Amino acid sequence: MLVREEADGTLRLIPAVSAKRVSRATIRTDQLDGEDLIPKLIIGCYALGYDTIEVVGKDGLDESTVDLVVKTMRRLRGLEVVESQPNKVVAQSFIDPTKFPVDSLIKRLQILVSRSLGNVIEALEKGTTGRLNEVRRVQDEVDELYWLIVRQLLVALNRREIAGEIGIESPLHASGDRVTAKTLEQIGSVIMDLAEEIVRQKGKGARLEERVLVSIEKLARKTQESFNTTVESLLTPDIKLIERSMGLVNGTLEMESEITHELLKSGEYAPQEVE
Repeated sequence: MLVREEADGTLRLIPAVSAKRVSRATIRTDQLDGEDLIPKLIIGCYALGYDTIEVVGKDGLDESTVDLVVKTMRRLRGLEVVESQPNKVVAQSFIDPTKFPVDSLIKRLQILVSRSLGNVIEALEKGTTGRLNEVRRVQDEVDELYWLIVRQLLVALNRREIAGEIGIESPLHASGDRVTAKTLEQIGSVIMDLAEEIVRQKGKGARLEERVLVSIEKLARKTQESFNTTVESLLTPDIKLIERSMGLVNGTLEMESEITHELLKSGEYAPQEVE
């Protein structure tokens, strides 16, 4: 029997676990209307912490369904397809939750998102799009990490005996980490959209004046510094670091406002009206 002190001072009794818990989820395709729901159900089962996920079809699975199932499973970190038959596909998670503290995963998420932003900045500075292809690959890894973090948080809430090893000392921490992870994932998506837009505009032969590019590059660098410092202040609660982060964010917002104002004032880059 384990005894854990909760954040409110109460004591929680947790039965000792003598063996690893094994859970299994079964998705029956014949009970679904179309294939669109299959990836969502697989990801949902993974996030909920199931060790084994199987997709079965009463009358068998056609080739396109198998491809969709396998592709989705391979997108989820630590989940491996261990069985594939005409009527079912089975995947098993080989992740030890205690080996992946949430703070470490969030830090990795920050590094990946910052790398993508760096690739976009380099594309703006050099006027090339070669490194932008890397943004898509990095975003795929960001998505993998995001769902792993969600899984870890839910495992921590359901298995309080190992929550401390995962880095969740209180259920209150889980909600904050969930918001942080989702925000980082969304920032990564925005950066990917920006990269794709740059590629499209380059393909059309669009060009920006040098002064505009310089301003945008400075803003991007400032944004990257603000982003990294803010995440660091979250993972390492230090009042000076938090204060610096707030100053950088405010400075970034002011710079963005000034650049936007100058562009609109010049009339050269006024937004077009949609008819």
